[in-house]
Amino acid sequence: MDTVEVIDTVLKEKISAEHVEITDDSHLHRGHKAAGGGGHYSVRVVSKEFENVNLIDCMRMVYSALDEQINGQPKLIHALQIKAYTPSQWNEQSK
Repeated sequence: MDTVEVIDTVLKEKISAEHVEITDDSHLHRGHKAAGGGGHYSVRVVSKEFENVNLIDCMRMVYSALDEQINGQPKLIHALQIKAYTPSQWNEQSK
């Protein structure tokens, strides 16, 4: 399973993400010496668990869910850009 599939699976399992879009931005950082390895990813995550939660705490939930991939060995994620949405925010944004 590649890192994109791992991120998708983890977010769906740990924070009940209904929709996950992942972009591997690692190619934009060629020559950037990543501390301990890992790639650069952007994620758009939709979860009911974000309802009535402020944006910073939504991001903390995503980081917490992906802790093993960010801090474990092997390190799969070096950098992560997060956009978090509730289902209603996602529906509004998608119009």
